[in-house]
Amino acid sequence: MRFRRLQIRLQTTDGPYGVALDFPDGLVVFWADNSTGKSTCVKSILVALGMEAMLTVSRSDLPLPPAVKSRLAANGEEVDVLESEVFLEIENDRGQRIVTQRTIKGERDKNLITVHGGPVLTAPGTSAPTRDFFVNQAGAATREHGFHHFLAGFLGWKLPTVQNFDGDEYPLYLQCVFPYFVVEQTRGWSTIQPPLPNHFRIRDAHKRAVEFLLDLDAHQVALRRQEILFEKSRVESDWAAKVTQANDVAEAIAGTIQALPRHPVLTWPPQIPPSLVIPSGSNWITLDQRMAARASELEKLVQQEIPRVQEIVSSAESDLVRAEQQTRDQQALLSRLLDKLEMEQQEVARVEERLTLIDDDIQRNKDVRTLKKLGSRQGAAIDGGTCPICHQSIQDSLLPLAADQAVMTLDENIDFLTEQRRTFEVVLSNAKRVADARASQVRTVHDEVNSLRESVRALRQTLLSDGRVPSIAAIRSRIELETAIRRDEQYAEQFKKSVGRFTELVERWRAIQDELQKLPKSDVTDRDKAKITKWTESVRNQLTQYGFGSFQVDQVVVSPDSYRPEHEGFDLESSFALQTSISASDLIRTIWSYLTGLLELSRTVKTNHPGCIIFDEPRQQSARDVSFAELLRRASSASDSNQQVIFFTSENIERLRMHLSGLRHTLFPINGRVLKKLSPDQGPATNSQ
Repeated sequence: MRFRRLQIRLQTTDGPYGVALDFPDGLVVFWADNSTGKSTCVKSILVALGMEAMLTVSRSDLPLPPAVKSRLAANGEEVDVLESEVFLEIENDRGQRIVTQRTIKGERDKNLITVHGGPVLTAPGTSAPTRDFFVNQAGAATREHGFHHFLAGFLGWKLPTVQNFDGDEYPLYLQCVFPYFVVEQTRGWSTIQPPLPNHFRIRDAHKRAVEFLLDLDAHQVALRRQEILFEKSRVESDWAAKVTQANDVAEAIAGTIQALPRHPVLTWPPQIPPSLVIPSGSNWITLDQRMAARASELEKLVQQEIPRVQEIVSSAESDLVRAEQQTRDQQALLSRLLDKLEMEQQEVARVEERLTLIDDDIQRNKDVRTLKKLGSRQGAAIDGGTCPICHQSIQDSLLPLAADQAVMTLDENIDFLTEQRRTFEVVLSNAKRVADARASQVRTVHDEVNSLRESVRALRQTLLSDGRVPSIAAIRSRIELETAIRRDEQYAEQFKKSVGRFTELVERWRAIQDELQKLPKSDVTDRDKAKITKWTESVRNQLTQYGFGSFQVDQVVVSPDSYRPEHEGFDLESSFALQTSISASDLIRTIWSYLTGLLELSRTVKTNHPGCIIFDEPRQQSARDVSFAELLRRASSASDSNQQVIFFTSENIERLRMHLSGLRHTLFPINGRVLKKLSPDQGPATNSQ
């Protein structure tokens, strides 16, 4: 990407005003006095590209000075600005040029950008198609009519997908990339890594921007790892859902499932296949066993003719006595089971209460530890075993401690309670499992009691019926048995389907584990490390050239994890010790080196860096003349690689000319105010060398 011409046009009550700045390749230096409009030009460049989010979070107005929006100082007086707009011509690496046009003040909406598809500024009269795009609206970075979507395509950038803090995915916004090569004076020199708009809420925005600019594999590896982990969580969620479905089948039949893994496994079926077991009296049998027993019983009944009442009077009386006894036995069993269930549920409640108390103890100890760390001495005398009133020795236990026996410290207490909590969590899990199994047993026995009561009623009705009619009890027994078998078969089929669904999940889980094994242990690949090493070398070389003196330059490295410069493992900005040991001017030298290093790296390795830099007032914090001179010298090498470095400065003009002497450069001194009066038929004033 290359900047070719900036043009600002104003219509005022005193007639037209404006300026036009040309940007050739190589080192380009614009000089003007302070407060004459240099920074207005830099901000106008950003506004022309819809990058005002780099300057402000407000969308109600453009972050430009009153000189282009309301009142312009001219010839010792102020004139009202009636209309204003900005034009910017840029060129991509394919030699294609476009001109962006945006209204600053006027009838057109400020969120509308018109793109002219040709060099209509540098080659007036060129016929070029025009298209309108929107900015600062939903979809500006993703939809066809969004300007930043168009701009990314024009620059040949395929922006990576990133996540915000809500977990939603979007393309990496250009407003998070441009600060790495356009540094405006107001905010750009405040930190080593440029300040990025935070209202986009992008996770690790700085890392994502650097990874894109340097074309690092790390982001793709991180994305792939994120995709795999997301799929992993989906499989875990689906597995839990399938376990719940299988448990629902078991619960519907008052049973439970044995040997069903609660978490994903790599082989299926497992060595001990899952089985659906149900209570039978005080024992547990599988559903298949109950189905086989019932089928055998039904087969025997089918082979027998349904007897008449007069034929089975004596046996019916015996069956009635037996059924009544079984009912009483099952009711007694149900009563015992209910008592056990109540005790087991109370045990669950006691363990839960114990866990709550342990959590309270842990938090209380942590709070006391926090107070101690903050210097609190409350209760110190008592803690030391001394009465705060009479100062006599006191014991905190009924029995005196042995001489070699020490009271646990706060940290030891917290560790002990934490281990205790883990133990009680296991106890709670087991207690709940026992209580759930008991509840299933209670439901089964309750159903058996109801069935026995129905049998008793049917037998009594049989004994009271006409002796010539078929036995009602025998008919009912067959019907109930057939119904029970069909119900068991339905549940068995549902359970079989539920278990079968785990096969596909196991295949997905196995594929996930294989993909995780293929990924490198670190997101940063060897290719990435080579780029970061070259970047570090460039930063060190520049720091030496610029006269960095806060500590040894060879101890500065660009971190492969955060992509921030570090000294002996400590971040140059985040570490308090380094903040107090590095001077403000050395911080500026570090920013020069860090951002220029990105530009220089693109000369030798493949990156997505646009090959240009704009620095607004790079000489900050009274950096020494020799440092600024060396920065200019370093920047002048940009022409060797067909790159572009643009400086806006108010440095002493004579000193500036001396620094630039012998360097390949283009100097544009601007005398007076940048925005100048124009004749009615004259275009904006152009810079002159």
